[in-house]
Amino acid sequence: MVPSVTAPQSLLSADERAAIAEIEATTSILQLVTRLTGMRFAGIAKFTDLEWVVCSVHDTGDMGIHVDDVLDLETTLCSEFCINPQTLFIPQISQNGRFAARPVVKQFAIESYAGAPIFLPDGRLFGALCALDSRAMLFEDPNLPETLNLFARLIGCIFFANLTSDH
Repeated sequence: MVPSVTAPQSLLSADERAAIAEIEATTSILQLVTRLTGMRFAGIAKFTDLEWVVCSVHDTGDMGIHVDDVLDLETTLCSEFCINPQTLFIPQISQNGRFAARPVVKQFAIESYAGAPIFLPDGRLFGALCALDSRAMLFEDPNLPETLNLFARLIGCIFFANLTSDH
């Protein structure tokens, strides 16, 4: 007689399965972002009115930014999305007077930045998908802005699905 095997998924609640899927999906996206940009850090941050809150990171360069870290939103490069919600690429921050003086740049030794705003499907700005590195980067792939936007849209849908399923 063959012992019955319970499908592992039946042992998990819908919320647990959703949380696992969210973690796996966002981790995979962050890994892809580092591969596509050549940068060693990729992260997802949520915005509050005043804060930048780290939700997820993939950090092979040991930038020192961790999940649940909170920074003043206005000190971050991602805060630009509150003003201009378009992808942003800064290949050499030290040569860019507008961004070089930001406290976060010095705090984490950031020399290059690529980011896209994350919008929820209902149009609300949720936060940002960003890639960082302490090295200057050339962003030569003409498809990179569209690719980051697609990833950001996917992340927005993943988070929105979990926000709307919470009771």
